[in-house]
Amino acid sequence: MKKTLLGLSALLAATLLVACAPKEIRLKESAAKSSKTTKTATKDVTLNLGTMSAPESIPLYVAKEKGYFEDQHLNVTLQNFKSPKDRDAAVASGQLDGAVSDVVTLAAYENGKLGWKIATGLNGSFGIVSNQPAIKTVADLRGKTIATMPHQTPTFYLDQELAKVGMSEKDVKITEVAQVPARIQLTLDRKIDAMIVPDPFMAIAKSKGAHVVAQSDPVAYQTTILAVAPKLAKQKAVTKRLLAAYNQAVKTLNAGKASDFEAILTKDIGYPAALVPKVKLVHYTQAHAVKTSVLKAAFAYAKAEGVTTTTLDPANVALP
Repeated sequence: MKKTLLGLSALLAATLLVACAPKEIRLKESAAKSSKTTKTATKDVTLNLGTMSAPESIPLYVAKEKGYFEDQHLNVTLQNFKSPKDRDAAVASGQLDGAVSDVVTLAAYENGKLGWKIATGLNGSFGIVSNQPAIKTVADLRGKTIATMPHQTPTFYLDQELAKVGMSEKDVKITEVAQVPARIQLTLDRKIDAMIVPDPFMAIAKSKGAHVVAQSDPVAYQTTILAVAPKLAKQKAVTKRLLAAYNQAVKTLNAGKASDFEAILTKDIGYPAALVPKVKLVHYTQAHAVKTSVLKAAFAYAKAEGVTTTTLDPANVALP
């Protein structure tokens, strides 16, 4: 009986201590329990994302390497495509949850009623490159042969650059060369006058004697995007976690230098190891919407080129 009374007294004393504990301590304990419950409730999600061998894909590889996707309970596979056509085939067949793409290609997705949306603009860049000493400015391209892929974003960029000097595609000769290495060799051999390519191909061509006539600003002019499939677009919590991992990778990239990410630059993006010391990474921006003006211009171009049959509304390609 005595032991029972002592036990009841101890239990009563403990209860009183908890009740009388400082409010701040009780709140901290409650918050800790709540945080633990939230972590337990977060479900792991598997995503298959398509990337391209270009600088705009680098944040995704950093997020993968540094474990930022895992921190957000995302099991991400990055599938590197060497050809936009192969990527688009994977998009059309439903193999990807998201992909590094561009605004003109997105218009094609819309025309095909695929329902893909823009998760964020990316920091990509296109350049007009020549090995002809006489071609120093865009105006010097009049009557010249330019290798590119017609009806795609690089040619959309060319159109805008030509317009700045009062020219159009009618003033130049567009020739289709699908393989970028072939474009580089034709340019270096001066069998064509100029080409349009992204990095790392600009850097490779420059290292072999070619020069950049014009180059888009990767921050001010953004036409490359991370697009997501309809199913993922509807999962707001998941897309939020995806972009949180992306933003963390952006912070890491902006705080470092190219040599810190040499393995990614050489293996995944395609820079020759000898060029890595000369690479200067762009200042990557946090996840953001693409400017409406850029989308309107791209969609108008897509319609004029026959990529779409209607004028698309930029509001229809934003995340819900």
